[in-house]
Amino acid sequence: MKRTFMIFTATLLAPLAALSAAGALAGSSPVVPVETAQRVAVRFHLVTDLAMAKQGVAMTNWLTPEMIAKTVMPEVNRIWSAAKIEWTLSGVGSATTRSGNRAEVIAYLLKAARDSEGQGDPERIRKLQSILNVEQEDARAVNIYVIPYLGGTSQGNATPRQKRVLLGQWTDKPSRGERPPEKCLLVERGEFQQGSFSRTVAHELGHILGLPHPARNAPPFHRLMGGRDPGNDLTDEEKATARKTAAAFSSKSKQP
Repeated sequence: MKRTFMIFTATLLAPLAALSAAGALAGSSPVVPVETAQRVAVRFHLVTDLAMAKQGVAMTNWLTPEMIAKTVMPEVNRIWSAAKIEWTLSGVGSATTRSGNRAEVIAYLLKAARDSEGQGDPERIRKLQSILNVEQEDARAVNIYVIPYLGGTSQGNATPRQKRVLLGQWTDKPSRGERPPEKCLLVERGEFQQGSFSRTVAHELGHILGLPHPARNAPPFHRLMGGRDPGNDLTDEEKATARKTAAAFSSKSKQP
């Protein structure tokens, strides 16, 4: 099925670069100097044909390319600036899925829940990936698919081997599934309270760069990758691992 991509031209990228240089969000970290930043490209695919309804909430795609470019990406780069990694936006486009078993996949996602140990159901990811149109992915970028809902108390998933991320725009994670899904926050100003779409992007990109979840009670705390009292911090070891993986990505992307 056809999928229309909207590649950002120099006209849009110029003000975006200026936004990044200015910090985009009040109180953001200084932008990493161009000569020291390790750059990795990302492309967003806004999936338009997976409308869902749960507990009386109709969940559809509400994120726009402008939100991704002007709000999400500056916040993701603010978080990752400590590791001297810059995520560059190669494009944002609308996407559709294969129609074969779309209804079955939607039904499965709506029922999916974490197990007794807090682990998400991996079958929902396999089912969802089976209906994605991946033929037009950007082979030189991390491809991020944005869908309405990813399952009970879940908001993101990464498959590093495919350099692919799945993200939900609606979530019941903050209430631990006790309340109906709601639109996620686009950004969360100040200290981590419940998380945001932008932070989830940054977290899943950490998995793409080889970072695992830390042990629940292992200090230091306030970490981007989870653990107790999560936040936006990265350890020195995480920064080094992420930069090494990012450098490998950059090297491969330059090959003809």
